[in-house]
Amino acid sequence: MHLLQSKFQNLEVTLTAWEGAISEQDYDDKIREAFQQLGIEVEEG
Repeated sequence: MHLLQSKFQNLEVTLTAWEGAISEQDYDDKIREAFQQLGIEVEEG
């Protein structure tokens, strides 16, 4: 991800997950936090 961010001014990546589950707590604590630390804006749909 860092490589792409360094090479492009704008970057849009779509992440789709299925056939599994994650708790809302794990999502907030781990996934959203990691994105926030990387400076990645999250659009939830």
